[in-house]
Amino acid sequence: MRAGVQVPVPIHGWRLARVSLRRPKDEGQRWVALSLITMGIWIAMLIVLAVIPSWWLYFADGTLKWTDNLTLRLGIRTVVLPKQVIRDLVVVGWYGVALVAAGRLIGIHNKRNAKVLPPDEAKREATGGYR
Repeated sequence: MRAGVQVPVPIHGWRLARVSLRRPKDEGQRWVALSLITMGIWIAMLIVLAVIPSWWLYFADGTLKWTDNLTLRLGIRTVVLPKQVIRDLVVVGWYGVALVAAGRLIGIHNKRNAKVLPPDEAKREATGGYR
């Protein structure tokens, strides 16, 4: 065995190989890399869009005891607002921030990895479905 050469290690008839997420060597490694990246994005979305808002709702109800009303005295008028409305507005704001951030990240990715046709290739005609 020479130095610097990796030899796959057979385990129960399977060969373990290293997969590069940045520079896959062939189509198989590219599929593995894209599958792992997609799974990571899915887990991040699950945490950001489900776990964190759910935790906030339980925290606001249980620890903060936001079950009564909030009274705001505005000079002549008094506004009575249930604290649960404020709790829910925090979650709606969180969803808004998360979705805007996801849109911006997609836009940044599309700008960095723009699909440019080669100069000799014509733009394909949009068919709009079946003809």
